[in-house]
Amino acid sequence: MLYGTRTQKTFTLAAVVLTATASSAVSAQSESQQPLQEARGYVFVLPHYLSADANRRGTSEDGRGMAVGYGHPLSERWSWEVQTFADLITVQPATSTDYYRYGAGVDMKYRFRRGDGASPFVLVGAGLLHNDVAPPTADATDVFANVGLGFMTGALGKSELRLRTEVRYMRDRFETGFLEGEKNDRRFSLGVQIPLGRREVVREVEREVVRERVVTQTVPAEIVDTDHDGVPDQNDRCPGTLEGLATDNRGCAATSRQSSVRLDGVTFEFNSAQLTASASETLRRVADALRGEPNLRAEIAGHTDSVGSDEYNLKLSQDRANSVQQFLVAQGIDRGRLQARGYGEGRPVADNGSADGRDRNRRVEFVVLN
Repeated sequence: MLYGTRTQKTFTLAAVVLTATASSAVSAQSESQQPLQEARGYVFVLPHYLSADANRRGTSEDGRGMAVGYGHPLSERWSWEVQTFADLITVQPATSTDYYRYGAGVDMKYRFRRGDGASPFVLVGAGLLHNDVAPPTADATDVFANVGLGFMTGALGKSELRLRTEVRYMRDRFETGFLEGEKNDRRFSLGVQIPLGRREVVREVEREVVRERVVTQTVPAEIVDTDHDGVPDQNDRCPGTLEGLATDNRGCAATSRQSSVRLDGVTFEFNSAQLTASASETLRRVADALRGEPNLRAEIAGHTDSVGSDEYNLKLSQDRANSVQQFLVAQGIDRGRLQARGYGEGRPVADNGSADGRDRNRRVEFVVLN
């Protein structure tokens, strides 16, 4: 069968290209150790079963195909995707040719859960669809629309590959005869989604420092308090406590009463929750302090000035608190120890009527909970 051979070659070539793309992406991801803070694009490969419309004359309502696409996040929930696909629909009774479809479209996808875990999603989109039928004079290219419901697993291993399954309802305007009607098909897919790009790798190298000390006389030992909490290092059980927090007599953060400290140096891009490069140094010190006190729980509190609406400022402060929480989790801190909460402009510490006051109100605070 001429048409069958052509379609078989098409699927074989697509499979080779997709396998090479997946291998490159997986190899790049396996070298990574920490997640990127910025969003990354992804590719997806979705073999599918097609339940064809009964009004397609001469077909068995049974088909199969392959979809390949690229997606890019717009936010933690929204992303856009482009896809191209090819389908083969078996004719009934069997003849010298099968029924072929080729198409490409654009979709908007919405995830119901934020973050890196598993999540259901919905999508809606449209595109162009070419129907290759017998006789060739009936071939046509038409517009199609589709809606879908799916589910995506969390990242599997260091490669961050995810399993993805979805069902789509597709409607196109192709008609081969009088009163035949537009076509309504259902597509059931199971495949993979592969992230692109490298994640940032941070490696810390510890160097041993050898010091020679010559004692010529007996002198009192120098009192050293590295974290400035009032407890000398030789007696300090928590030597990395954040400066400014209330501490107990062991040098650990006091949990008998709530205390907080402003995280100076934690800044963001303008009108964004994207951390600046200079914020990393401060947040690594916060991560070190949390590792030194494994039972400590804290709230990451985001605050804004009064410029903008209450609703916008509340969302911006929550997004910024989430960014700080995600950075600390990426540093190895248990997410269950951290609460991220945005307070918007509701808790000013200075007058919003001056530039200096607004600058002081735009802040992130570390609040001891237990």
